[in-house]
Amino acid sequence: MNIWFFIILILAISLILGPIAMLKPKPAQKRKEALRHYAQGKGLRFTLRKLPKLKTDIEEPGVCPVYYLAPTAQMQGLPTWVLVRTQYEHDGNFYREWDWYNEHRPGQAVSEKLRDYLPQLPDSVNVITQGEAGTSVFWSEKEDEGMVDLIVQMLGDLQVTASAEPSM
Repeated sequence: MNIWFFIILILAISLILGPIAMLKPKPAQKRKEALRHYAQGKGLRFTLRKLPKLKTDIEEPGVCPVYYLAPTAQMQGLPTWVLVRTQYEHDGNFYREWDWYNEHRPGQAVSEKLRDYLPQLPDSVNVITQGEAGTSVFWSEKEDEGMVDLIVQMLGDLQVTASAEPSM
Protein backbone atom coordinates (compact mmCIF):
# COMPACT_ATOMS: atom_id res chain seq x y z
CA MET A 1 0.00 0.00 0.00
CA ASN A 2 0.93 3.52 -0.51
CA ILE A 3 2.07 5.61 2.50
CA TRP A 4 -0.13 8.49 1.33
CA PHE A 5 -3.20 6.36 1.90
CA PHE A 6 -2.29 5.98 5.60
CA ILE A 7 -1.48 9.67 5.96
CA ILE A 8 -4.81 10.67 4.42
CA LEU A 9 -6.63 8.09 6.59
CA ILE A 10 -5.02 9.41 9.79
CA LEU A 11 -5.76 12.98 8.73
CA ALA A 12 -9.42 12.14 7.99
CA ILE A 13 -9.85 10.38 11.34
CA SER A 14 -8.29 13.30 13.22
CA LEU A 15 -10.56 15.75 11.39
CA ILE A 16 -13.56 13.74 12.56
CA LEU A 17 -12.46 12.94 16.12
CA GLY A 18 -10.82 16.31 16.90
CA PRO A 19 -14.00 18.39 17.05
CA ILE A 20 -15.80 15.62 18.95
CA ALA A 21 -13.06 15.61 21.59
CA MET A 22 -13.31 19.40 21.89
CA LEU A 23 -17.03 19.12 22.72
CA LYS A 24 -16.32 16.94 25.73
CA PRO A 25 -16.83 18.97 28.95
CA LYS A 26 -13.73 19.84 30.90
CA PRO A 27 -13.42 18.80 34.58
CA ALA A 28 -14.13 22.36 35.80
CA GLN A 29 -17.30 22.48 33.69
CA LYS A 30 -18.40 19.11 35.08
CA ARG A 31 -17.79 20.32 38.65
CA LYS A 32 -19.86 23.48 38.11
CA GLU A 33 -22.65 21.50 36.51
CA ALA A 34 -22.65 19.12 39.49
CA LEU A 35 -22.85 22.11 41.89
CA ARG A 36 -25.77 23.56 39.94
CA HIS A 37 -27.57 20.22 39.91
CA TYR A 38 -26.97 19.84 43.66
CA ALA A 39 -28.33 23.36 44.29
CA GLN A 40 -31.38 22.62 42.18
CA GLY A 41 -32.04 19.56 44.32
CA LYS A 42 -31.94 21.84 47.38
CA GLY A 43 -34.57 24.17 45.90
CA LEU A 44 -32.32 26.88 44.46
CA ARG A 45 -32.58 28.21 40.95
CA PHE A 46 -29.64 29.28 38.80
CA THR A 47 -28.97 31.98 36.25
CA LEU A 48 -26.17 34.23 35.01
CA ARG A 49 -26.35 37.98 35.63
CA LYS A 50 -24.07 40.95 35.21
CA LEU A 51 -22.37 42.07 38.41
CA PRO A 52 -23.24 45.59 39.59
CA LYS A 53 -20.62 48.15 38.67
CA LEU A 54 -18.93 49.67 41.71
CA LYS A 55 -17.72 53.26 41.86
CA THR A 56 -14.14 51.96 42.01
CA ASP A 57 -14.49 49.71 38.93
CA ILE A 58 -12.60 50.96 35.89
CA GLU A 59 -13.92 48.30 33.52
CA GLU A 60 -17.41 46.93 33.14
CA PRO A 61 -17.87 43.87 35.36
CA GLY A 62 -18.62 40.55 33.75
CA VAL A 63 -21.39 38.06 34.34
CA CYS A 64 -21.49 35.88 37.42
CA PRO A 65 -23.45 32.76 38.39
CA VAL A 66 -26.45 33.66 40.56
CA TYR A 67 -28.20 31.25 42.88
CA TYR A 68 -31.62 32.38 44.02
CA LEU A 69 -34.89 31.53 45.70
CA ALA A 70 -38.08 32.58 43.96
CA PRO A 71 -40.01 35.29 45.78
CA THR A 72 -42.86 34.54 48.15
CA ALA A 73 -46.24 36.27 47.92
CA GLN A 74 -45.33 38.40 50.95
CA MET A 75 -42.35 39.82 49.07
CA GLN A 76 -44.49 41.47 46.37
CA GLY A 77 -43.83 45.20 46.32
CA LEU A 78 -40.70 44.80 48.44
CA PRO A 79 -38.01 47.26 47.28
CA THR A 80 -34.84 45.58 46.07
CA TRP A 81 -31.77 46.06 48.23
CA VAL A 82 -28.33 45.08 46.97
CA LEU A 83 -25.35 44.38 49.22
CA VAL A 84 -21.98 44.20 47.41
CA ARG A 85 -18.49 43.17 48.47
CA THR A 86 -16.16 46.10 47.87
CA GLN A 87 -12.39 45.99 47.63
CA TYR A 88 -11.83 47.72 50.94
CA GLU A 89 -13.08 47.94 54.52
CA HIS A 90 -14.49 51.26 55.60
CA ASP A 91 -16.27 52.55 58.69
CA GLY A 92 -19.15 53.73 56.49
CA ASN A 93 -19.77 50.22 55.10
CA PHE A 94 -22.56 48.01 56.39
CA TYR A 95 -20.13 45.31 57.52
CA ARG A 96 -16.38 45.31 56.88
CA GLU A 97 -16.01 45.31 53.08
CA TRP A 98 -19.77 44.88 52.47
CA ASP A 99 -21.68 48.01 51.46
CA TRP A 100 -25.05 48.95 49.96
CA TYR A 101 -25.25 49.41 46.21
CA ASN A 102 -28.50 51.38 46.11
CA GLU A 103 -30.63 53.47 48.42
CA HIS A 104 -32.89 50.64 49.62
CA ARG A 105 -32.17 48.83 52.89
CA PRO A 106 -33.67 45.72 54.46
CA GLY A 107 -35.51 45.77 57.76
CA GLN A 108 -33.74 45.40 61.09
CA ALA A 109 -34.29 41.63 61.37
CA VAL A 110 -32.89 40.95 57.88
CA SER A 111 -29.91 43.22 58.60
CA GLU A 112 -29.14 41.20 61.74
CA LYS A 113 -29.34 37.94 59.76
CA LEU A 114 -26.95 39.39 57.20
CA ARG A 115 -24.46 40.32 59.93
CA ASP A 116 -24.65 36.70 61.16
CA TYR A 117 -23.92 35.21 57.72
CA LEU A 118 -21.42 37.66 56.20
CA PRO A 119 -18.41 36.45 58.25
CA GLN A 120 -19.04 32.91 56.98
CA LEU A 121 -18.99 33.83 53.29
CA PRO A 122 -15.83 33.31 51.21
CA ASP A 123 -14.41 35.89 48.80
CA SER A 124 -16.16 34.11 45.93
CA VAL A 125 -19.51 35.56 47.10
CA ASN A 126 -19.76 39.05 45.61
CA VAL A 127 -23.36 40.22 45.94
CA ILE A 128 -26.46 39.45 48.01
CA THR A 129 -29.78 40.91 46.93
CA GLN A 130 -33.44 40.65 47.87
CA GLY A 131 -36.62 42.12 46.46
CA GLU A 132 -39.56 41.34 44.22
CA ALA A 133 -37.38 38.97 42.17
CA GLY A 134 -36.54 36.87 45.23
CA THR A 135 -33.44 36.43 47.33
CA SER A 136 -30.18 35.78 45.51
CA VAL A 137 -26.44 35.49 45.87
CA PHE A 138 -23.80 36.09 43.19
CA TRP A 139 -21.24 33.32 43.70
CA SER A 140 -18.33 32.35 41.46
CA GLU A 141 -18.60 28.65 42.40
CA LYS A 142 -15.07 28.13 43.70
CA GLU A 143 -16.11 26.03 46.69
CA ASP A 144 -17.99 22.73 46.96
CA GLU A 145 -21.42 21.45 48.02
CA GLY A 146 -20.83 22.66 51.58
CA MET A 147 -20.99 26.21 50.28
CA VAL A 148 -24.24 25.41 48.45
CA ASP A 149 -25.66 24.20 51.77
CA LEU A 150 -24.65 27.48 53.44
CA ILE A 151 -26.19 29.49 50.59
CA VAL A 152 -29.43 27.50 50.85
CA GLN A 153 -29.57 28.11 54.59
CA MET A 154 -28.72 31.83 54.28
CA LEU A 155 -31.16 32.56 51.46
CA GLY A 156 -33.91 30.63 53.21
CA ASP A 157 -33.35 32.48 56.49
CA LEU A 158 -33.25 35.87 54.75
CA GLN A 159 -36.42 35.12 52.82
CA VAL A 160 -38.36 33.87 55.85
CA THR A 161 -37.20 36.85 57.88
CA ALA A 162 -38.13 39.33 55.14
CA SER A 163 -41.55 37.71 54.68
CA ALA A 164 -42.23 37.95 58.43
CA GLU A 165 -41.21 41.62 58.74
CA PRO A 166 -43.92 44.26 58.56
CA SER A 167 -43.95 46.19 55.28
CA MET A 168 -41.88 49.35 55.21
